[in-house]
Amino acid sequence: MFGVLRVRDYRLVATGQLLSSLGDWLLLVAAPFFVLRLTGSTLATGLSLAAETVPALLLGPVAGVFADRWDRRRTMLTTDLLRAATVALMLLVHHAGQVWLIYIALIGEASFSQFFAPARKALIPTLVGRGPRLAEANSLAALVSGTVQLVGSPLGGALYVLVGFAPVVAIDTGSYLASAALIVAISRRPAALAPQSLDGTALQRFASELRVGASHVRSTSGLPILFSVAAVFFFGNAALTALLVPYVGTVLHAAAGTLGWLFAALGIGYLAGAPLSRALTARLTPRTITIGSLAVLSAVFAATFNTHHTTWDFVLFTLIGPPAVCFLVTVDTFIARHTPDHLLGRTSSAYGMAQAAATLVGMLTGAVLGQQIGIGTTMNLAALAVAGSAATALLIPRHNPADKLTADEPSVSVGS
Repeated sequence: MFGVLRVRDYRLVATGQLLSSLGDWLLLVAAPFFVLRLTGSTLATGLSLAAETVPALLLGPVAGVFADRWDRRRTMLTTDLLRAATVALMLLVHHAGQVWLIYIALIGEASFSQFFAPARKALIPTLVGRGPRLAEANSLAALVSGTVQLVGSPLGGALYVLVGFAPVVAIDTGSYLASAALIVAISRRPAALAPQSLDGTALQRFASELRVGASHVRSTSGLPILFSVAAVFFFGNAALTALLVPYVGTVLHAAAGTLGWLFAALGIGYLAGAPLSRALTARLTPRTITIGSLAVLSAVFAATFNTHHTTWDFVLFTLIGPPAVCFLVTVDTFIARHTPDHLLGRTSSAYGMAQAAATLVGMLTGAVLGQQIGIGTTMNLAALAVAGSAATALLIPRHNPADKLTADEPSVSVGS
């Protein structure tokens, strides 16, 4: 898995991802606490969390089109600088009447991230190829995500308590600037994308490019089913996530610190899942990995939320990470291997939008049903939804004509 780090340009991108993601997690924890301290309002605190989710739904299709139009490296550099400037706005907030600036900053940061993410995903295959190193890169990204989640959440809370909100904002701002500097150092200049059609008005051209991306998702063998599988999974997972706090408080009768330990256990599982996903991707088909990982995940979910014992839940939370990472890495790799370079931005954004929509609906459904029919019953239904995603994955074609071509494609040389 770490062999991909021998590719210098990918190493720069991965380091930038680590730094900026860590800064994000620090702020993700500190910002709601800061809003709560200033306003004393749980509604205002909730809005600070919701502000991060709206841009994914509104800007996903737009961001995908432009990620395919623009130079990906320059897009990443520009959005990193814009995110740094936007986050720095929070340094101006000193009392409750200025909290609206935090909302503006969070929405702006998330909006620019909608352009950064598809550009980064589309750039990776250019740097490492679509062969074995692509799976290595996606597995390593999962390892980075797990590490950041394991370290960032408690560190963000600790820094907020020890040094206050402003230094946390400064660290996040600096992480974006550091990421931008690393992107500048990328030596590889990908070939220019095919020019877009100049026929019609700007709106007509945009709509045409959007339709081309949607057509690719619909017509590529296995991709529509995989999107459906992912949507069902994210729905069930979000319903469980929405009930975690009530579960810890009312079912486990534990304090808020227990939730932090459970998230730490989840991070440990993500760390273990990264090398496992790399090994499985090299040996099994995407269909087999998808079915197996989601089936195991649904069983772990069912066991976790029916045990009602803190110690056992800690152990079981570590078991959530490996199958979850295997599924997520498989989806990312499948999309990259079955999408032409000039459509990667739109396809990645479509996947991100499906994820955001399913997550939002799942959270709302979990919250409502948890109130109406009970936490335990709703969590069991959510685990069944994840099992349903595994059943849906049975519809993925057993043999995909494009699999052999992409899997055998050599990756680029380490000196690129």
